[in-house]
Amino acid sequence: MKLVERQYTASKEGARGYVTLTNISDVERHALDGFYRTYSPPVKGDTKRYSLKKFDRLLKESRFELTIPKLLELLNGEPVLTRREQTERMNAEWRGVIQAAIAESGAADKAAVRWAEGLMEESSPGFRTLRIVFAKSPEDARHCLKHCLAALNRIITAQGNKPVRLPVLAAEITGDAHAMDWRNPLGRLFWWGLTAIQEQSFAALSEDNQLDFTDTPPADNSQAILIREGYRRGGVADDDLSSQVMLYAPELFGNREERLLTLRQVEQLSLERGGKLHYRRIHMVENPSVFAELMDADAQKLNGTRASHIVPPILVCGNGQPTTAVIKLLDALLSQPVRIDLYYSGDLDPAGLGIACGLQLRYPDSFHAWRMDTAQYLRYADRGMPMSENERLRLLEGRYDWDAALAAAMNDKGIKLHQELWIAELLQDLERYGEQTGR
Repeated sequence: MKLVERQYTASKEGARGYVTLTNISDVERHALDGFYRTYSPPVKGDTKRYSLKKFDRLLKESRFELTIPKLLELLNGEPVLTRREQTERMNAEWRGVIQAAIAESGAADKAAVRWAEGLMEESSPGFRTLRIVFAKSPEDARHCLKHCLAALNRIITAQGNKPVRLPVLAAEITGDAHAMDWRNPLGRLFWWGLTAIQEQSFAALSEDNQLDFTDTPPADNSQAILIREGYRRGGVADDDLSSQVMLYAPELFGNREERLLTLRQVEQLSLERGGKLHYRRIHMVENPSVFAELMDADAQKLNGTRASHIVPPILVCGNGQPTTAVIKLLDALLSQPVRIDLYYSGDLDPAGLGIACGLQLRYPDSFHAWRMDTAQYLRYADRGMPMSENERLRLLEGRYDWDAALAAAMNDKGIKLHQELWIAELLQDLERYGEQTGR
């Protein structure tokens, strides 16, 4: 009967197909032969197949006068549904959840309501996000959509006024300032609804690639920039202060001091002098400690005898995975009328190589790996730390176009390296290029 139930629920039509019993016992054979009105001789280890359609017919003709679904309901204490019935019930519940959320939200804007109604037919962007919530809890899905529509209604009624900040909006609607963060389903659903009712198009952004509810940014951060643009066009101000970048650029600022720029400051930064820069390279490093060493070494040259012959560098610290502020700054620096190259140096581990790959993907004409090759790795491989099995798997999944042999060498050794090991070489590279540029 367990196999009958499994076959019944898996079928769209109900009592269809066959149930197969292996190594059938004499008791099973006798009972089923009697019910099916057949005879089969005992065979040790025999396998027999029984038709569900015939089982259903014989059950109706018996003194019990039952059907398979009625029998299963009696055995389970509740109705047992076919795959089609399950789908129909699920779809009805899905539509009911959306209709209830629309009614409870008080949304008056026709565009917002049309977007929400489109979720029923899975034609509106955001339906995959809501489906994931619905699969876990229809009640949570109703609350998610209700809050989303209330937030959209708030934005629409405030059009023309000062943009509202996302955490402020989230607190007003839900009581939780982080409820509409991108890592939460409500945050994703709100963004898709906001861009849909504003008729914004972001062809490069796919909802299928945004269903992992984490706050881990993509390697090249280009999607994070698109997401931010969607908020801005819709009248929502996101966080433009927490995202920061460390920059050392004496030619831009007139002194040998680092600047810690917020995303807001980066976007307001005037780079009109960019075309007049002597320095034609941006040197970017992954770790703040390396950034500080390179910056301090250059600042100390100010009182040296050769200071006038060395052009000060432009140094950027990615501080791990580049933030939106880092990417926006690089966009601005690399879009000057003159060609400027980006030299990136990071740890020789899967994370560092992943960052390099993201930068190469975003800036294919400017990117250069800076001391991130097989020769550099082998020079220091005896001074590193073991990689975990997961790190080795991640390493082999990547593609490092600037040095095809690097991943194989690292996997063979099983060692990862921090770029602090070769600071002296990075310093020599900077000084050598500064002298060449000065001449």
